[in-house]
Amino acid sequence: MKAVLILGLMIFGITAVELESGVPILLKEIKAIKTEHTEFTFLLDLELSQGGKVSEVVSLVGDLLEQMKRDQLNDDLEYAHRTTTLGLDIEWLIIVLRNLTKERQDKNNQLSELNQILVGLQQQLDALTEQLNILNGKEEQLRQTRAQEAASYQARQENNSKVLAALNEIIPKLQVAVFDQEGKSLLQTEQFEIVEKIKRELGHNHPIAIMVALTTKFDVPTVKRIIDKLDHIRNAVIALMQQEDEQETQSQITFQTVLQEIAELRERFSKDFEITSQLIKKRTNDKVLLEKRLTIINRDLSLTEQLLIQTREYKEQYDAAYAVRKGKRISEIKTVQQAYDLVENHAKKHKQ
Repeated sequence: MKAVLILGLMIFGITAVELESGVPILLKEIKAIKTEHTEFTFLLDLELSQGGKVSEVVSLVGDLLEQMKRDQLNDDLEYAHRTTTLGLDIEWLIIVLRNLTKERQDKNNQLSELNQILVGLQQQLDALTEQLNILNGKEEQLRQTRAQEAASYQARQENNSKVLAALNEIIPKLQVAVFDQEGKSLLQTEQFEIVEKIKRELGHNHPIAIMVALTTKFDVPTVKRIIDKLDHIRNAVIALMQQEDEQETQSQITFQTVLQEIAELRERFSKDFEITSQLIKKRTNDKVLLEKRLTIINRDLSLTEQLLIQTREYKEQYDAAYAVRKGKRISEIKTVQQAYDLVENHAKKHKQ
């Protein structure tokens, strides 16, 4: 009602007291207007009672009425624009909130799946590590066993070689002794030398050494039998050495074959281990990025929820303020309209 107050100040400056015809009745009608805006009717009454011309009052009130209607229209347009914008903002925030909520759910599902994948990959890595350790242990044990077998083979062959060498030395001597003493018994000294040689080369507890030592009659036929047995033993030793060589060769082949299999398995497991390790590294990086994104989403969700609440509250406050402002202005317009209708009708009647 600022314009009304300005109008009142203008009217207050009028000093004429002569009233136009019918104004007293008009003043009664104006005072009869039921309104809360008594300052306006008071000023209007003051203007007319001071001798103001009705035609001028009609013009002033008419201008005031039009200005108030324009103000209300502008306010309505501003409110429509602002409330539409706020409504769109709220709808957009709801969409953003819905999208963020869905994305968070999707990311949480992805994180859960990723954790399961990482658990599975870690189990694979642990199994591969165990397999590699088993292979390494198996290879170590295999090498130790092979080394022991090779040492045992070497010891046996050395012993067999010594036995064979001894037999190769003893048998010719016995054959020479038999040839020289054909039909005779060997001297006790010769028997002793042969026994000592056998014991020295074959060992004191060797069956041949014991047999020769216990032989009471050391004649040519007996020595020949001993030579036959020694020759048989020599052939057995030669065969045994050949068998030992063959077994050693086969053991070496088997050893190399198993080593090759272990090496192939180790290479395959090592490749799988490397691939699995890289997958774990990649999935771990994916998890870090996913967790960072979830942190951002949760932050954005919180901010969006706060902004949505604030925007809704602001719109409610804006709507309430507009409703109050509009209600007041409509009431003012109604009052001014009633006054305008009275003075305009009065002016028309007295103009005729």
